[in-house]
Amino acid sequence: MALKKIKIESFKDIACSQAVPNGSIEAYINPNEYTRSVTVKYSQSQTINDPQPTLIFSGIEDESLSLGKIIVDGTGVVNGATLTTDVDTYIQNFQNVVSQYIGDTHSTPFLKVTWGKLSFVCVCKSFSVRYTLFAPDGTALRAEITLGLTSTMNYSTKVKAAGTNSPDLTHMRTVKAGDTLPLLCYQVYGDSSYYLDVARKNNLNNINDIKPGTSIYFYPLKK
Repeated sequence: MALKKIKIESFKDIACSQAVPNGSIEAYINPNEYTRSVTVKYSQSQTINDPQPTLIFSGIEDESLSLGKIIVDGTGVVNGATLTTDVDTYIQNFQNVVSQYIGDTHSTPFLKVTWGKLSFVCVCKSFSVRYTLFAPDGTALRAEITLGLTSTMNYSTKVKAAGTNSPDLTHMRTVKAGDTLPLLCYQVYGDSSYYLDVARKNNLNNINDIKPGTSIYFYPLKK
């Protein structure tokens, strides 16, 4: 059976239907482990003279995925792994796939990580590289990539998963310095791709035509 490597693909949309050009890469060497973790949030009841707090469920935080360390080796000594570029070029290509800013969507890409039965839709929260071996002239020969990946879900899917009967997310938001329409859509809906619809609903001639202090209406989504 041929060796399957972890594959990471980048997309412009959270549904992973609009692929980013040249937006995929495979791990040079598969990590020896990966970890998925979820944190459940609780609040404490506010009761006077309560000898022990009562925890009340308040939500589930984003799921995270840790791939261990993705090793990149340019020495040629690793059997079954051939690096077609130098280490630095591979690392730059990897970083472009997972975290390059996309002008069309005003955000970094949505990612889909696949390996065996693992299929994880997420965004990159952090990217770091540790260089561990160098040629005499200082050229990098080996490095370890560490990724911080956090799951993400579009709002309509989230409503169905939660089983809620009220998907109305109507909001009025006041624009603050540094806000963009895609960013506000992501904060309200969990999906920045609604920014053109929101612009039309608010009679904006330009998506950049929002100033601090402006009120923006975010219409309700349907199941």
